Amino acid sequence: MKTKISILIILFSLSVSYSTFAQLTVLSGPDQLSYYRFVEDMNDVLGNDTLKPLINKSTNGAGYNFDQLVDPKSPYKLALIQEDVLYYMSALDHRDNTKKTKDLKVVFPLASEQIQVVTRKNTGINKLQDLKEKMVAIGTTDQGTYMTANYIKIRSKVYWRSRNIHIDDALNELYMDRIDAFFIVGTAPISILNIDPRAMVKGLDLMELDNFNGWADYYENDTIYKGTYKWLEKDVPTYSVQTVMVVNTSKLTDEDKTELNAFMSGLRANIDKLKETGHPKWKDVDLNNWNPDDWPLYK
Repeated sequence: MKTKISILIILFSLSVSYSTFAQLTVLSGPDQLSYYRFVEDMNDVLGNDTLKPLINKSTNGAGYNFDQLVDPKSPYKLALIQEDVLYYMSALDHRDNTKKTKDLKVVFPLASEQIQVVTRKNTGINKLQDLKEKMVAIGTTDQGTYMTANYIKIRSKVYWRSRNIHIDDALNELYMDRIDAFFIVGTAPISILNIDPRAMVKGLDLMELDNFNGWADYYENDTIYKGTYKWLEKDVPTYSVQTVMVVNTSKLTDEDKTELNAFMSGLRANIDKLKETGHPKWKDVDLNNWNPDDWPLYK
């Protein structure tokens, strides 16, 4: 009898392990930002008995996601990444004669995220040029924000002093006058910033972004509107970058490909439902001109 029970336990364990292994994991982002919410929305709409939901793994951001995706020793095959991170790494491949992006394929376009530069009220920091020689937090190397901020610095030729600080710490550093501003790329309102102004010792403000020295030629015009944050008293022009779902094709098994194709087909078929019930930014997702075979990153 004990032998039969042991065999049943082993068989059950194997079936659970196989089911878990077969389920695709997607690297999303910090669980308080929009990357993570996008995956939760997909699972809410698509996850059922016939279509396996994705395992939503929170991470520090797009930089970490990229590194895990291209690392042959990492088990992760699917991730959300900012489009500018992909183009930047693709350019490095061309420059350095490397092949990190060779097997990457964009499988689905998601919403755009806004480039936000947070500062304090009445500091005289109103435009990108005002950051010259200021102390600015640009996120950590794990984040897409870090790469976007560095790109802006190089292209705009506005040379500030950079500090690598996560958003959770950057807000406190700003309050303590240890930095003058910080970058964050995400969909407004970002919950950690949406503070009641009555509870603030020092008021916050968003810096306007203009296309100084052509740094924004490859970004989309955007606006963060008055009232998006409880303390925001005016419309703020900025730019945004698209988030995309990317797979490393060299890591996929045949079973992975079947599962992924089914999930992508489900996304296409249910895009209207996602726009109705998911994060407000789903409304910006446009599939009318989307053809993965024409995506310039890997064409």
